[in-house]
Amino acid sequence: MNELGAVALKRGKLDEAEADFRRMLDIYKSVYHDQHYLIGIAVSNLASVEMERRNFARAEQLSREAVRRFTETQSAEHLNTGIARIKLGRALLRQARYQEAEGETLAGYRILSKQASPSVSWLKNARKDLASIYEALHQPEKVKQFQAEIAAQPSLTAAR
Repeated sequence: MNELGAVALKRGKLDEAEADFRRMLDIYKSVYHDQHYLIGIAVSNLASVEMERRNFARAEQLSREAVRRFTETQSAEHLNTGIARIKLGRALLRQARYQEAEGETLAGYRILSKQASPSVSWLKNARKDLASIYEALHQPEKVKQFQAEIAAQPSLTAAR
């Protein structure tokens, strides 16, 4: 279900993606009785659908739930928690809630930066979001810092 939902999401078929991720969530809840990190993945995927729909308040709510689930089932420093916090930061950024977005995005960025094999695409997303946040907060030195990190980051194709 995860792969089907991911393909539908990538193709812009948001209703299909949502149906696949909801089915995935229902299956995981019935199998794991609401206590497994896979439930967090399904919830996080639903947040991605809501981001694509530009329903940022709902994406925020789902991302907060994903952060909570990953923290409880894996750890506050786990890669999945970091990605969920970056997603939460992006939902807050899109709502122009810059201070809150900064806190979540920085927290997720720091978690990913400590990983032995961090997700290059999520690090890049976090850096772009942080540059946008600091631009909105009128902090040009921090904007330059993250823009420089983006420029220095190896391309996604080179990292594969």
